[in-house]
Amino acid sequence: MESFYQASPEVREELVEQEQLLVRESIGLLSRGLEPFKAVREMLHLLSELLGLNRGRLVMREDDGDQLVIRVAYGLTREEVERGRYKMGEGVTGRVMQSGEIAIVQDIDNEPAWLSRAVERITLPLGTVSYIAMPIMVDRRVAGVLGVHRLRSRQRPIRADLQILQTVAELMGQIFKIEQLIAKRTARLQEENRTLKAALNHREHGKANWGIIGQAPKLQAALDQLEQVAGTDATVMLLGESGTGKELFARALHLQSPRSDKAFVKVNCAAIPETLFEAELFGHEKGAFTSANQQRIGRFEQANGGTLFLDEIGDLPLAVQVKLLRVLQERVIERLGGHTEIPVDVRIVAATHQDMMALVHAGRFRLDLFYRLNVIPVRLPALRERQGDIKLLVRHFVSQLNQQHQRNVVITPEGMSSLVSYPWPGNIRQLYNVVERIVLLSKGEEIDEDTVDLALVTEAQGQSLEALPEPQGNTTTSVVGAAMTEAFAAPPLSAVRDYRPVQGGERELIHAALVHHGGNKSRTARALNLTLRQLNYRIEVLDVPVPPRKPPKM
Repeated sequence: MESFYQASPEVREELVEQEQLLVRESIGLLSRGLEPFKAVREMLHLLSELLGLNRGRLVMREDDGDQLVIRVAYGLTREEVERGRYKMGEGVTGRVMQSGEIAIVQDIDNEPAWLSRAVERITLPLGTVSYIAMPIMVDRRVAGVLGVHRLRSRQRPIRADLQILQTVAELMGQIFKIEQLIAKRTARLQEENRTLKAALNHREHGKANWGIIGQAPKLQAALDQLEQVAGTDATVMLLGESGTGKELFARALHLQSPRSDKAFVKVNCAAIPETLFEAELFGHEKGAFTSANQQRIGRFEQANGGTLFLDEIGDLPLAVQVKLLRVLQERVIERLGGHTEIPVDVRIVAATHQDMMALVHAGRFRLDLFYRLNVIPVRLPALRERQGDIKLLVRHFVSQLNQQHQRNVVITPEGMSSLVSYPWPGNIRQLYNVVERIVLLSKGEEIDEDTVDLALVTEAQGQSLEALPEPQGNTTTSVVGAAMTEAFAAPPLSAVRDYRPVQGGERELIHAALVHHGGNKSRTARALNLTLRQLNYRIEVLDVPVPPRKPPKM
């Protein structure tokens, strides 16, 4: 039994108080915001002064090399610190750095691995000298080694010293973890700063974006066209897939026009029943039909002096197309049930995701009306044509949603990379919805790659996403792989995979898996519980785009 238990109660109590004081002071260093190495030196000082664990040192990798060096020390001379250089696996310190296991040297004179490189034996006290080396872990990786000398003739048992050293090593690990998080956050803020400065530069030296996010050439070409005609009354036709922001462009055009102080009125032609179209556009008089209890002005009169945005113009019924053509030609309307011509001054902006000439050839749209509307056709690019804008859009949406929902969420560069590489069939509207879902359902402040990939896989499958997992750092099993396996079926009991018929709904899931695995078909097949032959067959039948192969992540 060691001398600690033979000491008087007063001595034991004093030793325990010293240990508690060391822990309290060390924890206090975390809250003071000291530079990491200064905080570590203070801890080494406390270990020496309060507990007699002397000549403490922190050994870490060189910044620009593979050798291990003493970064911080207490009780060592400058020359001793300079001599303390080791290779990985060399000596007691190098072995701890390599293995991540604690090393206890009971007597340095009887330890073959003891090098006496930093501190020469002649400078140490006579008698038995011990050495303890404790790994410092950050994110389950060895970031450094805490080493101290210990005299054998002590009142404290060695297991008490080990416990306190483990606590101090964990606190040091927390200091370096906080430093990493601050560095990552600072780098992200600096990147956002650079992006904002570039955007401001672009705005100062180039054309204004009218509040529309993006710098892609095709987007800028569309904005240039709108800028050219903003000051005129020319009718504009916005062409593009659903979700490309046609209403946003129409509003921007209105706000940049001389009509900006008048009304901007939107009509969704796909959402109005055919029997109500005429009354909706042109209004009605009291008694015009059974439920017409009072006079009501239509959308044309509401937009008088301003802009009327006719969204999904391809769904306009043929009977209404005739009356719309008359309004465009003569600039007058008649309310339903009325007999008086009412002059209107309205600029028309129409929009559609359909092929208008195909509708004309099919007899579903009047050619003369098409020519009236198609004076200035402007094609809006799909999101896949402006991949470089996705980062700008995501940052804008996250900032907007954080304010709206009182969150403080950021997306890591890896998570951002997954969002950029996704094919986005639903364009900007779908991107916004996915970002909002991630922001609202995330449990941590950082959205990592696995969290984003899980959201994208469930989006591709059309499944609900009830809650996102806590960020776990680097995991050996990706949550995405798990979700993909579950999406297809439970793993078979035998090594031979069952035949499964090809389903149309698999296309987006397979593409998302290929993107996640950097175009590697073998890994994608394993994740989806398919053979490589089954995967290739599905890629061919479903016409799945295969992204170019990326080097594996280190």
